[in-house]
Amino acid sequence: MSRVLVTGGPGFIGRRVVQRFLDAGWDVTSFSLPGEQPIASWSGPVLMVQGYLEDAAAVAEAAEGCDLVIHLAAPVGVAGRYQWQWDVIAEGTRNVCEAIAARGGRAVVASSIAVYGTLIQSQICREDDGHGPWTGAYGRGKQGQELVALEIAQRTNMPLTLIRPANVYGLGGSSAWGDRLLAAFTASGGAVFGQAEQNDAGLVYVENLADALFLAGTCDAAIGRTYNVCDENGVTWRRFSDDMAAVAGKPPPPTIGLTEALAIVNANEDPANMIEPKDPNLPSMEGLNLVGYDNRIDSSRIREELGWSPIIGYSEAMDAIGRDWRKVRIG
Repeated sequence: MSRVLVTGGPGFIGRRVVQRFLDAGWDVTSFSLPGEQPIASWSGPVLMVQGYLEDAAAVAEAAEGCDLVIHLAAPVGVAGRYQWQWDVIAEGTRNVCEAIAARGGRAVVASSIAVYGTLIQSQICREDDGHGPWTGAYGRGKQGQELVALEIAQRTNMPLTLIRPANVYGLGGSSAWGDRLLAAFTASGGAVFGQAEQNDAGLVYVENLADALFLAGTCDAAIGRTYNVCDENGVTWRRFSDDMAAVAGKPPPPTIGLTEALAIVNANEDPANMIEPKDPNLPSMEGLNLVGYDNRIDSSRIREELGWSPIIGYSEAMDAIGRDWRKVRIG
């Protein structure tokens, strides 16, 4: 029997990935932040090792006996804090990959479409397009993460797969496009930006992403490859925002013009010079780079090479989000 290390096991994506491997008969170790507990719905025992990605010794301890790592843990939704995000995302990935490489294991590193930076604004994004100009500390860290992982794989012959999820939606683990978005709609009513009626939201449902990550870690064809993962369901930012607002019991959110939004954001931060937001409560350039534009994320490669396809469609996913959110509010 093989053992997999899942970093961020109790998190939004991690809890689903852990369950996929438990279902397949793997032993599972979760590397989690101090104080995080196993998820009650997990169907089997999970070895919980706690620590921080910046702590190489703690990461090495978690990797003991593991044949594979699914590296998910990273801060999400934090504007600014450039050095800290670099240390956690890029240098934390160095610790994870060095630890699994030293044990002769295999790595799947969950990156992000944030590595495309401003390319998202003007083109269909494909895996071979490379990195575009980053728009914030997270995208900068994710670009560094990929470069670090690739360097270690080349130097040590560690089998590596890079996964670039699109905008991941669902509930659980304080998800950016789920729990936190619903909380924001509940508190302020929210907003959409620019041509939201026609701009694709570039969504991937969290359960579909968990399937892709499991495939990436268990299919030999995935070794040495980079994959976008996007449901490609044609859901616009307006439709998604209206549907999420309805779940929160709110009316459709108003539209803020893209020019107006850019003026506000540009006055608040300067990502090109790593100048952090003066007011962290305002929209960030990194967020606006996604919600203000047409997210055209091509995921044909993972469909063709690994046979992945989204099992759960948008309507079914939104029904599940509505049911789960009502349970959270009632409970």
